[in-house]
Amino acid sequence: MLAQGAKRYVREQLGISARGAAAASVDGFSRKHWADFADMGWLALAISEGDGGLGGGDVEIAVLLEELGRGLAVEPYADTAVLGTTLIAAADDAVLRSQLLGGIATGEFITALAHVEANGRDEYETPVATVAMQTGTQWNLSGDKTRVHHGPAATHWIVSARSGDEETFSLFVVDHKAPGVSVNAYELIDGTRAADLSFSNTPARPLIGDSQRAGTMLEHSLDRTVVALSAAVVGSMEAVVALTADYLKQRTQFGQSLSKFQALQHRMAEMFIETDQARSILLQALAALETNDPVRQARAASAAKALITQAAHFVTGQGIQLHGGIGITEEYAVSHHYKSALVFDQRLGDRHFHLARSAGIAAGPG
Repeated sequence: MLAQGAKRYVREQLGISARGAAAASVDGFSRKHWADFADMGWLALAISEGDGGLGGGDVEIAVLLEELGRGLAVEPYADTAVLGTTLIAAADDAVLRSQLLGGIATGEFITALAHVEANGRDEYETPVATVAMQTGTQWNLSGDKTRVHHGPAATHWIVSARSGDEETFSLFVVDHKAPGVSVNAYELIDGTRAADLSFSNTPARPLIGDSQRAGTMLEHSLDRTVVALSAAVVGSMEAVVALTADYLKQRTQFGQSLSKFQALQHRMAEMFIETDQARSILLQALAALETNDPVRQARAASAAKALITQAAHFVTGQGIQLHGGIGITEEYAVSHHYKSALVFDQRLGDRHFHLARSAGIAAGPG
């Protein structure tokens, strides 16, 4: 039922025209679609029933995001409803947890992780120099964060910071209206927005104070988000295969449709194989997330990211090649699927990092 509802919404509300309108907006996504997501209960899907949500797991999230990826959705679903809710659910303050999760479920709140700093490679590998200072019961943050995806539209930033001389970090929540925040917003290649943030004695509320638990929960949250975004990319790849097959059937050359040429049939077969392999490793990652083995979870999530990224580059690139010059135009969806694949590669660790991590060579933030 979840998949059917998402398919219907994608068919009726999303697609290339909606993608163009979203890219032209200030936020880089549709506020109307975001409100629709809340009305359909999608934003509460990953929130436990005890916290007022629907209690869905990673499989349900993947089912939904696969359809949203197929429809070129650019709303910050994974950042807020997966990454954000996972971290907030582990909050030390029950009142803060209830307020934030309630606001996410209704669509009022949008969260973004502000963790990467200037010398950092990605969310898994970054030194944290941002400092948290306590005066009485009040915490204030000072420091700079970069590449905060959906940062300009966020109502709350989840910020990593060190307190005192500690080398490890804790997690804090900063309201977007808090004083002492400077936001430098910019557009990414796929039309979504990111920001560099600068905090100067900015008031913050502790989310996860224990530094060891903060690192562990952040790594787990990143892994869940990587798998969720991988599901969206698998849906995107399947859309490209279908679009390209239809195009080859419609276009003619030398008196017959392009789909009759054996060389092009071979390319389509390779695209199908890459997509099918991507789905297989996604299912493996989802199975790993249902275990209580953090090492298996980490390696499976990274293996999925590494393979699916490579497969997405091939499938979307071949989709453009088989469309010809028209494939790179803004009017054709295949070019937007390609851009989404490029952003996916660079988000939450690129394929080179995840390939090393899946082999146990690279470590995470915990």
